[in-house]
Amino acid sequence: MRKALLVALALGSAGPVAAQGIARSVIGAVRDSAGAPLDAAEVLVAGRRVISNAAGAFRVDSLQPGPHVLTVRKIGYQPLRVRVEISSSAPVEVRLVMARASVELPPIVVEAPRTGIYGTVTESDVRPLPGAKIQVSGPDGGEMITDSAGYFNFPKADRGQYLLRATLAGHAERRFLVELKRGEGREVAVRMARSAELASRADEEAVEAMGERLSVNLSRERMGGVELTRYESLGLCDVNKIRADVGRGSDALTILILNGTWVVGVVPVSSLCSWRADEVALVEFGSDVCRDVTRTIPDLLGIWCETVPPSGRTRDVPRSIMSRGGRVRTQAGGRAVQDARSFVVIWEKR
Repeated sequence: MRKALLVALALGSAGPVAAQGIARSVIGAVRDSAGAPLDAAEVLVAGRRVISNAAGAFRVDSLQPGPHVLTVRKIGYQPLRVRVEISSSAPVEVRLVMARASVELPPIVVEAPRTGIYGTVTESDVRPLPGAKIQVSGPDGGEMITDSAGYFNFPKADRGQYLLRATLAGHAERRFLVELKRGEGREVAVRMARSAELASRADEEAVEAMGERLSVNLSRERMGGVELTRYESLGLCDVNKIRADVGRGSDALTILILNGTWVVGVVPVSSLCSWRADEVALVEFGSDVCRDVTRTIPDLLGIWCETVPPSGRTRDVPRSIMSRGGRVRTQAGGRAVQDARSFVVIWEKR
């Protein structure tokens, strides 16, 4: 039976990983929000790339059974990603709806004469935005509300990486990485565009949890900022530092988490090709999810890691998936997590 999946600016969910077997196909069509077909859209899945035709149609062959992340890109539209499950003898069919990208100026981050992280939040026309909530996640970060001039200040922020998140009702969320050397300061100008989207409590919790990891976990287990910029449009699947930790083999699997809230599931490492380095603010990764000493990632996955004396080895023990206020939507847990201990957390630029 052919499967149909309607996707609008969100990753889809699917069933458990299928057994390995004969290669299958994904077919589908790409349209805009008005229903018009989009030609010349780039479709990527499992490291393969095709282009949609004049009718918006595309076909990707020779896919192994199991979960994959399918990405669609087109200039002037927001990138669209969906999780597809290849499990039947017939091709899986997807119908993809792309929304036009809003025009947004990037944040301006400059070295400053004073220490810490400080700056202003404004409308796209540079009018100040009082009342915006600023989260700075990382060592000695915190949160505050901008004053009547749109100003914020985190003077204690020092050496390390920080994720800055700005939210305000009626405006699109902004999120990006700021890096400091010891005794340095950064002045940040954040411009926010009008939007009907609502700030999510789940996203706020995820940023808080990621701040714990930035403060405690090893810096070699993440990449962001200048380090990612060097790779430009290269796919994350081709970044050696990441592949060295999560697996190089053609059949390597990893647990994929998006923006700290959505557990996509256990997917082939080739699924990381769906993200270019210049689309990502920060990526966290590791060979063993149980090595996260903050416990925030195992908690998100719904597992706990127990040290077994006297060997000191750890093991995964499945537990029921906890929603934590709707924060977790997952297909990864129990047996699947044991099959793939490596993990990747991708934080997209916003």
